[in-house]
Amino acid sequence: MRARRLPVVALAIAVLALAAWRAACVLAGPDVDTDAYAHHMIARAILADPGDLAVHWVWLPLFHYAQVPLVALGGTMQDVRWLNVGLSAAVPVVLYAYVLRTARAGPSSMAPASTALLAAIIAAACPIVMQMGTTAQPEPLFALLTLGVAITFQERRYGLAAALLSAAVLLRYEAWASLAAVAFLVAVEPWWRRRRGLPVEEGAGRAWAWIVVAAPVVLILAWAALRRPVDGQWFGFLRQTREFANDATHTKLGAAKDALYYPIWIPLRVMGPVLPLVPFGIVRTVRQQGARFVLVVAACLGFVSLTWVMRSSLGLDRHFVCVVPLYATFAAQGATVIADWVARRAKRAIVGRAVAGGLAVAMLGGLYVELDVWMGFWRGSIERSWPERTALAAFVRDLPDAQTIYCDDATLEMLTGLDRRRFDRHWVDDPHTWDLIEDAARERGPVYVATWRRKMRGHEAAGDIVFVAGMDPADPTGTGVAVMRVQR
Repeated sequence: MRARRLPVVALAIAVLALAAWRAACVLAGPDVDTDAYAHHMIARAILADPGDLAVHWVWLPLFHYAQVPLVALGGTMQDVRWLNVGLSAAVPVVLYAYVLRTARAGPSSMAPASTALLAAIIAAACPIVMQMGTTAQPEPLFALLTLGVAITFQERRYGLAAALLSAAVLLRYEAWASLAAVAFLVAVEPWWRRRRGLPVEEGAGRAWAWIVVAAPVVLILAWAALRRPVDGQWFGFLRQTREFANDATHTKLGAAKDALYYPIWIPLRVMGPVLPLVPFGIVRTVRQQGARFVLVVAACLGFVSLTWVMRSSLGLDRHFVCVVPLYATFAAQGATVIADWVARRAKRAIVGRAVAGGLAVAMLGGLYVELDVWMGFWRGSIERSWPERTALAAFVRDLPDAQTIYCDDATLEMLTGLDRRRFDRHWVDDPHTWDLIEDAARERGPVYVATWRRKMRGHEAAGDIVFVAGMDPADPTGTGVAVMRVQR
């Protein structure tokens, strides 16, 4: 009994300590991930105009709608960050429970609990996972959903798998690849099992398997139908995504080496000393945790790799977060495979366990050093945050309550902490917006424009600039942030 409790206690200590580390970053200052502000601003905008589907831009809608009740109750981005501290802690716990249930001991007599514990701690302490767990981004939620889909589909709990995958496909595009993998497995697996003389699901079980495909497809088509009038074509948001990524990266289609960017180079950067053990554990993971489990998560890896090669994504490290539990399991099983090989050669199980213990200490020690460096830089960025934006937010907070604030930058809006109804979010660099500003000033008295100084270029005659910050003396009209008062 005591031996079974020790891994659980060790995991609890590790998860709580890492959660406290993330919490310290949340308390250190405002979120510095600009996309997180955009997501939360969209949730605020939905309450202002629920029928405006264009507000979602190229993003899928679930994360925005999930935040709407929070915003309606007065919640902020900071609350989303706290939720992510908890969601990031849930992923290693779920992974531990699944690997513990499915792992089997080999010649080294490595306890399944040891393999499960190592996989869970690697997944919990991966630097990019820790970093995203301090933001208001959807990555922790998506990682938990992806892991849940992989486990429930592997265990043939089709109703729950369908529900989780339905949520995932409206959260991130990577889940569409998992959906394709599920459809492939449901269609091909019976034929493959018959050829190998294995039992095949028939009747209700086979019908339920297709629910995992049908439910997400219906939701994707429903979202595409809703967006069609907005985009002017079916799945127009996919074209917009690729156009944005191409414009942002300014690079041509990738070469063959770019296909290794997500499978090797990003894991090397975000997992460091863990990566060398990954290849040794792939086969064992497929055999013990299941081919379905592996393929559902690996499909996400294939998707982000393909979109990077095609320059349809920005190639961000955070796209790897949902794949981390799979690589963590590969690495933990890799240590076990090496321990079994040594035990067979030495003909002593204790020698294999000693080798596994040494590998685990070396891996986790190296991972901790990397994590300390990553989180040190990250916390420093949070503490420094954006002094010019923070100063503008403080100035805007002191403005009279009655005045409308025209602001098209999500970071500026959220940093003020003001009620969402104070803001008009029309794009300030659109000439039509200045007509609206002048009309509002004539009808209601003074209004304010808070945005980047460069967006006011050519409109200085519309009002008085009453605040500036972050200005470059060499280019006073093109940098920094500013507030303009527009009067009757």
